[in-house]
Amino acid sequence: MTRRTRFARGSALTPNPMSKPIEVIVTADDFGFSREVNAGVIRAHREGVLTATSLMVASAARDEAAALARENPQLDVGLHLVVCRGRSVLDVARLGGIVDAACNFGNHPVGAGMRYFFDRAARGALRDEIRAQIELHLKLVGRLDHIDGHLNFHVHPAIADMLIDLCAEYRVPAMRIPREPVFTTIHLARDHAARKLTEAVIFRMLARRARRRLDARSIRSSDWLFGLHQSGHLSEDYVTGVIARLRPGLTEIYFHPAADIGATPPAVEAQREVEILTGRRMRAAISAQGARLTSFAELARGG
Repeated sequence: MTRRTRFARGSALTPNPMSKPIEVIVTADDFGFSREVNAGVIRAHREGVLTATSLMVASAARDEAAALARENPQLDVGLHLVVCRGRSVLDVARLGGIVDAACNFGNHPVGAGMRYFFDRAARGALRDEIRAQIELHLKLVGRLDHIDGHLNFHVHPAIADMLIDLCAEYRVPAMRIPREPVFTTIHLARDHAARKLTEAVIFRMLARRARRRLDARSIRSSDWLFGLHQSGHLSEDYVTGVIARLRPGLTEIYFHPAADIGATPPAVEAQREVEILTGRRMRAAISAQGARLTSFAELARGG
């Protein structure tokens, strides 16, 4: 009789020689959103364990972020696709009313999601905007090895289909799949359990659908992901607990760090994430688990 290992229980996983290694991509979203976010991302990369980030190509600190990317070539910079709560690349005349006069998308995810699903004209405008964001990213950064989405809108059924087609066209090798083992997160952090379970049901369906389409196009994604259900409430105990429970295979853990640079201080939670990413405990946990830090760019090169 074989014994089944449960992810949530936290027993040490010791892979046998025939199993996959434990690999981890540590990612930061919202690069380019502000100078505070840029500073947090770069500090977490230079002083900590951050291996990847994703750029908001129409945000206020976009140009500084692109310059920092060139100064830090080992940082894997992907695209953080924005179709809600952010700015567009194309102007209002091109986007058929899905942005306001200042080129801002709507701030209400449910309403935006319903419109994108039912409004064919809106979907046509979105395809043009997604293409424009990809092309601007390539112009700013020079390469594109992974895509994810602000508020995870990239797995919305209407958007995912367009985005996966464009990933294949532009030869983008990887895309985030927000598939988080929710019971591991609840075991480690019991707050907001009902909300986490609701999110898990929704994103499990969206993730399963997107993964089938990615597999059909040979576009990679991680096996597991953390950062979805505990977003904005990360602690060192939670993150090191996740690392202690990593399965063999590829796991992405994503953060939203930002640093205080003397202007308007970012949220305390964002500053705490910088400390987690640069602290000794996270690095020690990765080492103790026998995990290898990697990036989507390294995977694309065959590393």
